[in-house]
Amino acid sequence: MFLITKNYWQVRETKNRGKGVFCKKEIKVKTIIGEYTGKKIKIEEYDLDKDKDGLYLMFLNDKYAIYPNLTKNDIHLINHSCEPNCWILNNKGHVYFFALRNIKVGEEITISYLLPPKSEACNPCPHNCKCGSKNCTGSMHLTEGEFSNWQKFQEGFIF
Repeated sequence: MFLITKNYWQVRETKNRGKGVFCKKEIKVKTIIGEYTGKKIKIEEYDLDKDKDGLYLMFLNDKYAIYPNLTKNDIHLINHSCEPNCWILNNKGHVYFFALRNIKVGEEITISYLLPPKSEACNPCPHNCKCGSKNCTGSMHLTEGEFSNWQKFQEGFIF
């Protein structure tokens, strides 16, 4: 659910990643973009193979995730980037997206999907990155070090 009004964003097609969310009016640094909402589900009961059209689960922890309403043009359409302009904050089962910097008109609003390091279960891995940023790693997965740093960072914000 977007917490900024519709005059700040629009959903449109990207060149190579399906739909994306784009800035219509400049968004200032630290602005809360929205909350990732949907049905809370147990990860062990979810068939990950059914996400053929996109990656929509938002993991809350190692047991639960949020599955959005895919019929709406909503915050779940924000794409991954290796150089995101927004960040994720998980607080007591609520997942918020906020601007890391000013986001310019016409710029795609992006986050890092913060996927855990690749495992044997992810073979072949469908999480190839197509963000096209200067520092694109080619994968939506974090390295072991990046994932550990993110977990430490996140722990400081869970109240």
